[in-house]
Amino acid sequence: MSDIPAEEIRIVEFTEEDAEEISELLRQVWPLATDYPEHWRKKRMYTPEQIIQDMRSGYHYFGSRLQGKIVGLYKAIITEKGLYGEHQTVRPECRSSGLASAMYIQFAEYGREHKCTRNYCNVLVGQEIGERLMKKFGFTAWGDPYEQAEGMLVQMYERSLID
Repeated sequence: MSDIPAEEIRIVEFTEEDAEEISELLRQVWPLATDYPEHWRKKRMYTPEQIIQDMRSGYHYFGSRLQGKIVGLYKAIITEKGLYGEHQTVRPECRSSGLASAMYIQFAEYGREHKCTRNYCNVLVGQEIGERLMKKFGFTAWGDPYEQAEGMLVQMYERSLID
């Protein structure tokens, strides 16, 4: 599954009908994200009801399917500061496939389409993959690192969407 042909990576917006499958992906992937504190990982394993509530509160869930199954996703919300993205989740067997990169490209496109001046997100301090993606897609550190949850230091990053 890790060799997803680039032409097969399409980022789509999920709907409430996808909540069960999104929840299942989160329950499978977040326990493996041992860079994060256990209490945070448990908090990120949303129930279908939490996902639907998120969607009804203005969050948009985007991601990709491979052979009909959701293999990666992130969620975003438009705020007064721009388009905020979080909760990027990719099946382990799909890492290094270009899927995360495709999501970052779509993250910018969606922000521009909705007249946002920036994309922004948090990355765990010291998380090589996240920091590498920030550099690759032109994000810069925004402010000082802070504790997003107990024992979890993150750095907020931003990238301008104004050409």
